[in-house]
Amino acid sequence: MALTHTGLFLLRSPLYPLNSYTAVLEKTLPELAAAYPEFLYALHIASGELLKELDRYLAEPTAFQEKKLEKLRKAMYKYWVRACTRSTPYGLFAGCTTGSVTDQTSWTLDEEGSRQHVRLDMDYFTKITHYIQELPSVKQQLRYFPNNSIYKSGKKYRYAEYSIAHNRRKYLLTAVTESAFLEQILEQSTSGSTIEQLVTLIRSIDDTIDPNDAREFVGELIQSQILIAETEPRITETDNLRKLTERLLSIDDLHTLRETLMLLRNLFQQQDFNRNRLREIEDTCAASFPLEMPKDLLQVDLFRAGTCTISEQLMNHILTQVQELSALCMGYGKSPTSDLSGFIDRFRERYDAAEVPLNLVLDSETGIGYGAATGNVHTPFVEDIDTAGGGAAQTTVIWSAMQQLCLEKYEQFLRTGGSVEITAADLKSTGDPSQLIMAASCYMFGALYAASGEAADKGDYRFALQSVGGPSAANLIGRFCSGDSELSEKLKTILEEEAATIPDAIFAEVIHFPEARAANVLIRPVLRAYEIPYIGISGVPDSHQIPVSDLMVSIRNNEVILRSKRLNKRVIPRLSSAHNYSNNSLPIYKFLCDLQHQSQISHLSWEWGILANRPHLPRVTYKQLIVCREAWMILKKDVEQVQDTPVERAAFIRAYMQQHQLPEQVLLVEADNELLLDLRQPMVVDMLIDHIKKAGHARLKEFIHEGNTGMLKDTNGHVYTHEMLVPVTFTPSKVSPAAIVQTPAEVPLERNFAPGGEWLYLKIYCGNRIAEELLSGYFAETIPQWQEDGLFEQTFFLRFADPQPHIRIRFLNRKQPAANDFLLHEIEQALQPFITAGQVQKIVCDTYIREIERYGDTILASEDMFFQDSLAVLGIIGMLEGAEGEAYRWKLGLRGMDMLLNDFGFDLANKRKLLAVMRAGFIDEFGGASLLNKPLNDKYRKHQQEIMSFMNPDDDEQNDIAEAIACYTTRSIGNLSAVAQIRARWNGTEKYGSIIASHIHMFINRLFVGKQRKHELILYHFLEKYYISQLAMEAAAK
Repeated sequence: MALTHTGLFLLRSPLYPLNSYTAVLEKTLPELAAAYPEFLYALHIASGELLKELDRYLAEPTAFQEKKLEKLRKAMYKYWVRACTRSTPYGLFAGCTTGSVTDQTSWTLDEEGSRQHVRLDMDYFTKITHYIQELPSVKQQLRYFPNNSIYKSGKKYRYAEYSIAHNRRKYLLTAVTESAFLEQILEQSTSGSTIEQLVTLIRSIDDTIDPNDAREFVGELIQSQILIAETEPRITETDNLRKLTERLLSIDDLHTLRETLMLLRNLFQQQDFNRNRLREIEDTCAASFPLEMPKDLLQVDLFRAGTCTISEQLMNHILTQVQELSALCMGYGKSPTSDLSGFIDRFRERYDAAEVPLNLVLDSETGIGYGAATGNVHTPFVEDIDTAGGGAAQTTVIWSAMQQLCLEKYEQFLRTGGSVEITAADLKSTGDPSQLIMAASCYMFGALYAASGEAADKGDYRFALQSVGGPSAANLIGRFCSGDSELSEKLKTILEEEAATIPDAIFAEVIHFPEARAANVLIRPVLRAYEIPYIGISGVPDSHQIPVSDLMVSIRNNEVILRSKRLNKRVIPRLSSAHNYSNNSLPIYKFLCDLQHQSQISHLSWEWGILANRPHLPRVTYKQLIVCREAWMILKKDVEQVQDTPVERAAFIRAYMQQHQLPEQVLLVEADNELLLDLRQPMVVDMLIDHIKKAGHARLKEFIHEGNTGMLKDTNGHVYTHEMLVPVTFTPSKVSPAAIVQTPAEVPLERNFAPGGEWLYLKIYCGNRIAEELLSGYFAETIPQWQEDGLFEQTFFLRFADPQPHIRIRFLNRKQPAANDFLLHEIEQALQPFITAGQVQKIVCDTYIREIERYGDTILASEDMFFQDSLAVLGIIGMLEGAEGEAYRWKLGLRGMDMLLNDFGFDLANKRKLLAVMRAGFIDEFGGASLLNKPLNDKYRKHQQEIMSFMNPDDDEQNDIAEAIACYTTRSIGNLSAVAQIRARWNGTEKYGSIIASHIHMFINRLFVGKQRKHELILYHFLEKYYISQLAMEAAAK
């Protein structure tokens, strides 16, 4: 394999030189404001509220008491230090300079030539656009087009529409019934139609329709977003304001409005931007549009002039080392679960080798969906806990070659101290880099440290490699192309070369308009010849647009293949943006973006994995590369005994610095944010300890700098920190062979039971509410009667959303399989009214495949426990009604888990141990302890008295749950034989805890209507807290 530069790189640097950061510590706030007016302008754009607070202080300092002033100082410290040390572009706090590969290395910033790219915040601009679209004189003259997410499914048209909640867009898949009117309107408006043209069309179909009724119908189509106005903002457009202004030129009665828009454009194009100019824009917008003024009115990118070159020899020397280091990618192993791999499995199961329209496949009702499927059910108990995704798959830690290497390096650090170095032998142990498959276009991201360009060219340098990423060089560069046409043209050339690597395929840009503020990072010029528009307007001609309705999907050699029907070519989607599409995105958008990463490794960096939270981790190097910076973790428990006085806090930090070799200057890291801390300063020490107490920990990393020497300087010789973004191309040594699929070892148990045999297995497809109605009503009443009549030997059910929500119910009849035919007939007859009403979509008779790997050779005993648990849950949910029932459901869930652990003979200590493990997995899955511990603990405290009472059998009558607990008691009696078999086979092994955890998981699945995994997260937390308190009371009583 080979990594090759493209002749281009992007240098990112902060607004001020490094040595300026001390100004915020040395000057008073009035002195700082007077000395740096451009900082106030940058602050105005980034945080207008903070600037207002500063202005209030400057106007009346005596009105600020010490506590309020200290809060202001700390906030100002964060923004000022960012402007002096952090290179990531953010408004005017940092900017970009385009560099080139030449014969020598020389970096100099020229402050005189810097320029700003200013435009309205996309959320506010979108609101302006919608306000203008609703003006009667505009609405009648605009052309309207079909929503490009619309497609036909049966007798319905389905499409995505959004609503605004808490100032954010929320998309929902909506259906409307087909009609002759709608079909012809959609067909005619494909090339754009005005309202009156559509009214004429409607009356040509039926001339008895009143014109006003026709207009009202068209208006409803516009209001419901079936039809979209031509003036909607575009994602691949460098100047949406110009586009809007030009479209309004031909519309009468808009003279004042057009003048306002042109005035704003002129203001944006002026380069002497300052606070006065910003106020002028604010005043103009406030006077012209009846809209609430946003906190963030403008988006600004800073482009800095300068001479930035790197010698080809130096660039190649760095890339050669990165190329050698890429062997680490082979050591990570593959993720055990992913939306894409799950999609491939479900696609094969449903469609086999067929090619199917993409929008039908991803429809969660008619197809197999994509990603996590959640029903719109009322689950009040879990709604107040915000989580970061999760709920779709079990959390699994894989021990890979890379994890083994991390452990070895950490152990080396504990023995020897100092930094650790990756050797050639280490790289060989992680895998063969010749087998590596990366994207044809990717980027290298890091920072170059040397006394000067000349020193670097002589080989006296260090390169701090942050990452190599993809799947395209455009991911981190695309957003800056709107403000730099030269950069845009260079990137287009790189992407053309990328497309040439697979000449028989089409690389197509994904165009999607999510919530409007996210569009600020998505806006970019047209970068590729083809685009896939999905709820977003394309910037390329119709002939080069690939609508989602044109895409077909199939699976070939375990790879998802997209094909354009019209062009009859494979389509490879790309997103030239750093937009985080993973959370809360529409399935089609997420699918197209996930598809970028298929069959390739698109990221190289050092990841400590399970060691990441160690108190002290070393710097990791390879030759002249700094692969990972030295890091520290200070936990809340470390500072709990520190008194809230400056002396005590300073003493703690000094002692900690000495014990853990913590330097005076470090970076506080939160996600991708890094803040320089000077631990010699009392205010900074306060900020650090306050952060630890609030967040639960502080992750610190070394701050690499060269003092008064460094690579990047301005014309006055001042040194700047920087980040270097280098587009590179990847050429593989050879194509990686297909993975060998290993079949599981034969297990002497029957695994598969086809329809017509001893197991009747039904999937009843319906929404979560209907599922609850059927389970708590029909099945809760009939199953006990069928059991009494001897119509089955066992039965159990589960709730599933894979991806469509449905009930899975199974009946066992070894002795009289014909009874299954009777049960099937009875169920079909009983559910026919639900099917007629559209509440049950279908009933599928399927093959039951036992989960032998999960439950081992005691699967028969587990099936018996499923039976007992299902009977218990059916009995309980039949007692739960309305909101009061929901309030009981979660508390009965806690009690049911506890009684199940009693069945397995767990004492209090072992209960607590198992719940701690189960809780930890869910905490990681849903966002981590720093996000969840506080709200979960607050929620537990709120319900603690109820929990104590409901867990106490003596209070069952008082709590009116004796009848429900009797269901669990019956379950326990029925479980005796099965539990004895499982304990005899697995007790003392890791499998024992795993099986018990699986049974608890299945119990929660049966009991709760929806969002079962989120319920598990909360209930596991509650139950562990309860066990901890009980253990403490036991200890106190001794």
